[in-house]
Amino acid sequence: MINKTAILSLILFFIVLSTNVIAQAGHGIERLSLDGSWEVIYDDKNIGIDEKWHLNENFDKLTHKKTISVPSTLESFNENYEGVAFYRKTFTIPEHWDNQIIELQFDAVNYKSEIWINDEVVGFHEGGYTPFSFRIDQLIDLNKENSIIVRVITPIILTDKNIDGLGRQEVPMWRGAINGGIWQSVSLLRKRFIHLKDVFIETDIDNKTLEVNLEIYNHEISPIEASLELEVFNQGEAQVVSKSKSLTLSPGKTQTNYLLKFDNIQLWDVDNPNLYELKIILKQKEKISDQWRHKFGFREFTVQNDEFYLNGKPIYLKAAFFEGLYPVGMAYPDSREMAIKEIKLAKEAGFNMIRPWRKPPPKMWLELCDELGVLVVGSLVVECMYRPISTPRLPFVVENELKKTILNNRNRTSIVQWELFNEINRPILTQMLNEMSVLARELDPSRMILDESGGWGEGANIYLPYETTPTKFNDIHHYSGSQVNQMEFDGYLVTGKTQSEKKQLKLSKVKGYGKNVVPGIMSYISELGYGSTPNLVQNNITFKEKGNPILAPTVYHKFLDQGFHSVLKKIEFDGIYQNTELLYLEQQKMHGIANKRMIEASRLNSSIKGYCIHALVGGDWVLGAGLLDLWRNPKTLAYDMTKAANQPTVAPIRILPRNVFKNQGFNLKVYGVNENNHSDVKAVISIKDSLDNIVFSETSISDLDRGINVLFDKKLSSLKMNGSYKVHAVILDKKGNAITENSESFDVFDNESYQLPKELFALHDPKGDLTNFLVSKKINFIPFTPALDVDIPVIVGQSENKKQYAEDAEMIQNHVNKGGYAVFLEVKGKPTKNFDRVLKEIPQQGLPTNAQMLGKWPTLGGWAAKSHIIKKHPIFEGLPTNQIMHGVYENIHPITSMAKQEGVYIVGMIGYDHFPNNDIMLRHYNGPGEVWWAADVLESDHGKGQMLLSTLRIIENLGKDPVAEKILMNIISYSLSKN
Repeated sequence: MINKTAILSLILFFIVLSTNVIAQAGHGIERLSLDGSWEVIYDDKNIGIDEKWHLNENFDKLTHKKTISVPSTLESFNENYEGVAFYRKTFTIPEHWDNQIIELQFDAVNYKSEIWINDEVVGFHEGGYTPFSFRIDQLIDLNKENSIIVRVITPIILTDKNIDGLGRQEVPMWRGAINGGIWQSVSLLRKRFIHLKDVFIETDIDNKTLEVNLEIYNHEISPIEASLELEVFNQGEAQVVSKSKSLTLSPGKTQTNYLLKFDNIQLWDVDNPNLYELKIILKQKEKISDQWRHKFGFREFTVQNDEFYLNGKPIYLKAAFFEGLYPVGMAYPDSREMAIKEIKLAKEAGFNMIRPWRKPPPKMWLELCDELGVLVVGSLVVECMYRPISTPRLPFVVENELKKTILNNRNRTSIVQWELFNEINRPILTQMLNEMSVLARELDPSRMILDESGGWGEGANIYLPYETTPTKFNDIHHYSGSQVNQMEFDGYLVTGKTQSEKKQLKLSKVKGYGKNVVPGIMSYISELGYGSTPNLVQNNITFKEKGNPILAPTVYHKFLDQGFHSVLKKIEFDGIYQNTELLYLEQQKMHGIANKRMIEASRLNSSIKGYCIHALVGGDWVLGAGLLDLWRNPKTLAYDMTKAANQPTVAPIRILPRNVFKNQGFNLKVYGVNENNHSDVKAVISIKDSLDNIVFSETSISDLDRGINVLFDKKLSSLKMNGSYKVHAVILDKKGNAITENSESFDVFDNESYQLPKELFALHDPKGDLTNFLVSKKINFIPFTPALDVDIPVIVGQSENKKQYAEDAEMIQNHVNKGGYAVFLEVKGKPTKNFDRVLKEIPQQGLPTNAQMLGKWPTLGGWAAKSHIIKKHPIFEGLPTNQIMHGVYENIHPITSMAKQEGVYIVGMIGYDHFPNNDIMLRHYNGPGEVWWAADVLESDHGKGQMLLSTLRIIENLGKDPVAEKILMNIISYSLSKN
């Protein structure tokens, strides 16, 4: 059963919304809402045109009519419905509308719509996210009831339907929902025979002017004398500027513009979103023919001196990627309050910009961004992971969406930049980069234009306001995954740097991030971040109370929680997490830690002038990326730690190395990254042991200039240390108030002589790295031979190539089958692509031979969580267990795992299939795929013996990381105890 309460609440919200829109006034003298209850017929077989359902007589005869609310999506009433639907609504026209222009206006219908009134054709529209209108005064009857019938073709996403030449994923679509049907308001507008066709306003903060560009249309066959009144009101509703003008309007279009000069202006910015209101009245013979009202702000956003500037002042961009999906409203906020909440939470977390993801947001949401003060990226509903797919229609739909989106939203103060493409992978789109940028510039000269986010095609270009020649610009997408270790952190520091700059940083061999990056110019990381599962337990309670049970988010939230529960039990991690909620909350902690380090690393690179975190709210197959869940609740430490790293002043800490040999010592660096200037600040640096005792402290006083400041840089001794420690840094102002604070952990390990049991173990190590280490530590072993006694365990190192590995693996596996015990510190396998993702375990395949390959998955993570969980076990003696791997494990953390193998999971990975079956055609609104699992350290039976298989990066970290050495020695001791 559909949750009727949720749907009624949504209907009432839209009715209230439409009333508010009318009260605020738009085009027209008078507006009549057609929102509310409509009839609908689902034309699943696409027979309605042939059978002429658009004629009222035929529509009346149909027996399968349903009732639907407008605005809403078809999938809200008919589960996952895509295809054709016929809508009908009856209405009457007020008598005083006689002999005037009447327009039928749709705020948005997704995707293609065809309209009839009183059995007469009106027209069609293609495009799902922008408004359109038709003149209909010659088609209606003032003296009786009129009818409107609308045929809608939704985006075709998951089925193989082809309707009127529109096939699967061939039209622009947003991945968060089908969102098909009349999903925004419908209304009738009364106008006279001259009216405002288009208005475009441009502000100039230097000259304190507002330029109003008008297109006026005269429907008469002769010129008309008219007058125009322009008034501007401030936030206190006082008139500050006015102008009137007489003009002669020839038949058809008249284009004109007016310049309004202000004595004083208040600027709009993220801290003070000051808005004015422009009112335009068009009159004929002293009677109002048309009117237009719109709020606007004076602001200027551009790039100067290799920095972003807002109103003549530098601004460090801190953006949030925004999916724009809602639990019940789908593409439209469930309520105005929900929209306000998400925008406020973004600002409270330190974000000054929101990047809607390939979907023009609805009018109400943009109005709130104007009012609340947040910068917005204007994006098109095209080029989202190869969608729309490549057909001969592709160039048309790209240009169509670009025109409609820019023309519809170019008066929005909050929108400061147009983003045309994203991660281009197709030659036809690369070819269109320049011509679409030129078109965008013609449509809107006043804003910055980014031709392609990510710069995959030819590298990104940005067009500054009023410029037609692009500026090269590094726009970078990079996801570190769960472990921002020293190597990964250094990669951020050199991103966009020249070789000379890298040498100065002593990082000349480190590779930076991004595609087609030009060294030495301004860089912006427009996609950055990790992920975590939302609290599905609590979400599902809310979905049951407030959600619509047939909508995809309701279904996949429930499905995912059931999957996590089953997997925890299957691999026996339910002893660590007695319920799934505990796992989700720990994932959110890992999400916060990773986001914080990525942001800190980015802010320590003087060439990087901003970043965009993926994401504010996640949904569909990128569900885990959000800092807020779908009900707009902050995801605990994921939100809090990202918020901390976003603050104007932060104190990044670097401890090198993170895991310290006792006789090694470590470098400690503490920075002050500041967006403003602070004089005479006090920096207090302290180190505490696990019992909270202070073992080191130092205080300094200095100025904290705008930019990157080094507050502490010393090599410290670790000879008297052992165990876990935490560095704490706090920056205090002159009054002793904390401006910012931060902490990072590190561990110190004894330089052990490694006392192993007296029993010998065998070693097979073709590459020799493990042999060299053991010899250097004076650890005795014997070489493996096929005749080895089965009571002697075998440790297997790395091979030179796959062929040798397969031959050696078969030889050692024969030894195990006889009753031996072998440890493989390298596990080769074939990366899985179109893999069976169904919740079932794969029979143990052992190791790769000529006849079989062990399935492996990349499991470091990106914008999605891949949680590697470590059990309490002898091979991790002296290290933290029963938790998600992080901290001390950041270097040996696996990047690949053994897919769904049978055996005892000592370390295992749990996640869900963010790319369902690796099928790009399935990456859409219906959410992620199955919850799946893989092993990182696995013990399994083979014949009469056993094998311990590990994908941990142990051998490559020997001599560099004491944790690698400790685990190796524990593994050897454990293997010796097996026989």
